[in-house]
Amino acid sequence: MNSKTHIHFLKISNQFSVQDFEQIKNFILKEGNQKTYRNFDNNNPYYYFKKFATYLASDIGQQNINNDPKVSDFNTLTLKDDNQYYEIIVVRTGDIKAKKKGIASGMLENEVYLTDYGRNDLDKIPNQLIIYFNDMLKVKK
Repeated sequence: MNSKTHIHFLKISNQFSVQDFEQIKNFILKEGNQKTYRNFDNNNPYYYFKKFATYLASDIGQQNINNDPKVSDFNTLTLKDDNQYYEIIVVRTGDIKAKKKGIASGMLENEVYLTDYGRNDLDKIPNQLIIYFNDMLKVKK
C-alpha cells in the first residue's frame, strides 16, 4: 500500500478480537473511572494502564453526551500514550444497519478496526499497539 491510498481503517480482529474488545470494555466500566478527553462528549469511561490511558466512547455519539452505560453501549476504545492516540472501533451485528457512530463504508460486522487518526498511510498495525493490547489483556478480570 502506498501513501496515495486513502485507507481510513485497518482490520485488526486477528490481533484484538471482538471478544477482546468486549472484555476490555467491561473491565473499564467495572474498574475504571470517568474522565473527559475531548470536546465532543463528557465523562468517558476511563482506565489508566501504567503506560497509556484508555477511553470508551458511546456508539450513538452525542446522543449520549455523558457516556452513560444505561443509555447506550460503547463501540470506540481510544488508547493514548505520551505521543499518540489510537482509535479502535468494534462493529457488532446490527451496527451497520443501525448506523452506529464511527462505522465507515467498507467495514464489516463482527470485526475490529484501527481507524486513521490523522494518518493516511495505514498499512500495518503499529508494534506499540500490539504491546498495549497484550498489556490490557493481562490486566483484565
